Amino acid sequence: MMHTFSVGLEEGPDGGALVHSLTVPGCAAGGRDRDEALAAFPPVLSDWLHFLGAQGDAIPAPGSELEIAVDEWVTTDADVSGGASAAFFAADEAPLSAEEIDTGLRRLGDLRGPLLRRLRQLPPAELDRVEVGDWSATRIADELARAQWWTLTRLGASPLAEVPQRPLARLDTAMALVVQRFTELAPGVAAPPVEIDGELWTPRKVLRRLLWLEWTLGGSLLRLLTPTGTAP
Repeated sequence: MMHTFSVGLEEGPDGGALVHSLTVPGCAAGGRDRDEALAAFPPVLSDWLHFLGAQGDAIPAPGSELEIAVDEWVTTDADVSGGASAAFFAADEAPLSAEEIDTGLRRLGDLRGPLLRRLRQLPPAELDRVEVGDWSATRIADELARAQWWTLTRLGASPLAEVPQRPLARLDTAMALVVQRFTELAPGVAAPPVEIDGELWTPRKVLRRLLWLEWTLGGSLLRLLTPTGTAP
């Protein structure tokens, strides 16, 4: 049986590209050009579907044929090759339903849970010692929390006046703010996109970006902290 997944293609000034799923928020893959990005997308989608299936969500049956349909193609000034994104798709204008808000928050929690469990097992000094290149585990955790707060300012949230000292507390505070802002939204109410610093934002786009951050930065931190051969 064929299952079609709608995607939006974002192309940067140097030709670098990101493929964003428009039906599985947070699922995205990049490449040096659009062909490479499109080729990289199916394995990422497969990983996402495996994750969603493990959480009890309905997914295509094993062996199903997956078709990727590029429904939108935009160019942006973002450093797409470096992992940045500024894409705004027509699909982002649709208001979020109550079910989509609940599902999005649940998926964020499902992604964050294993990371928090692992962080609680390690003393702060150990987080500073674990490194990938110039980045320690503490720095990655800081970046994830900072990126969450920054993304939420696109929904009108104010930056936190005081930042908790411990990485675990920073992540907890950021997630609490995410839940607060999204539970305050009026489900199903359409609102015009808000332009901030030259980029358009809607609640749907904010949720998509938050899930992408959790999957990429949060996932990389969990893999960094999980010894090879052990379950997270």
